[in-house]
Amino acid sequence: MPRRFSRRRPTPPLLAVVIIILLVVGCWLTRPPEAPPLPPAASGEFVVKRAVDGDTLLLDNGNRVRLIGVDTPETKHPDLPVQPFGPEASEYTRNRVEGKRVRLEFDKEREDRHGRILAYVYINNAMLNEELIRGGYGRAITHFPFSAAKKRLFRQAEQDAKREQRGIWSLPASDRKP
Repeated sequence: MPRRFSRRRPTPPLLAVVIIILLVVGCWLTRPPEAPPLPPAASGEFVVKRAVDGDTLLLDNGNRVRLIGVDTPETKHPDLPVQPFGPEASEYTRNRVEGKRVRLEFDKEREDRHGRILAYVYINNAMLNEELIRGGYGRAITHFPFSAAKKRLFRQAEQDAKREQRGIWSLPASDRKP
C-alpha cells in the first residue's frame, strides 16, 4: 500500500502572522520615496510682495520671511488685541520694503516653527532688523541661536532706543508688551 503523506495546513494564527508580515513588507517596499524638504530660498535678492506685519514679510515667490532678532508689537495675532506701536511698526516696514528688492542673509537656523524663513533683511546697506529695533518699533530678541555679533548690535540698538525713548520705549512700562 502506498504511503500517503499528509499535508498539514498551517494553523490559523500562524497563517495570520505570515499574511501580516507579507503585507507590512509589501507596503514598505512599494511606498513612494519621501521627498526631501524644500530648502529655504537661497541668499540673494528678492522682491517683497507685502509686509505682513512689522517683523514678517511675504516675498513675491510666496515665501514668508521672519526677521531674525526683532519682535515688533502684534497687529494680527488671533488671540491678542492690536498692541501699542504695532501699526506704526507695520507701517514702517511696509514703507521700507513693500514692492522693493531686498537682500536676504541667513544664520544658523533657516526656518522657524511656523515654516517661515529666518533672515536678516537688507535694503541697500541698511539692515531692516536693526532699524526696527533702533527706531523703537520692536525689541531685540536674543535668546535664539544666531550670530553673537548681531546680538550685540541689536542689544546696542535697543539701548539707544531706550535712552532716546523712541517708539515703544516712550510708553509707560505698563503699556509695553512683555
